[in-house]
Amino acid sequence: MQLHWVHPEAFHERDRQSAIERIEMLAHDCSDLIDVRITAQTTGHHRHGHKEVRIVCDASGQEIIASRTRSDAALALGEALDVFEREVRRMRERRSE
Repeated sequence: MQLHWVHPEAFHERDRQSAIERIEMLAHDCSDLIDVRITAQTTGHHRHGHKEVRIVCDASGQEIIASRTRSDAALALGEALDVFEREVRRMRERRSE
């Protein structure tokens, strides 16, 4: 699995490390997560400069996308990771059926 950050400076090092650990745990003993990209950007349509975090993953023939927009990049990252984990579990459940 490859993990790429776009604009990693938007996050504190501890937040990036925590995200890496969560994704590595999710990928442990599985080869279905191929390429994961985490992007942070300031959204232009919010008056208060909200941060959007988007996780895009190429996963064995399909693409998983999870994104969240919050006033704090760390909060948006945590929530996007929650969604990403749920989507990966759903994908795996569908494949096992």
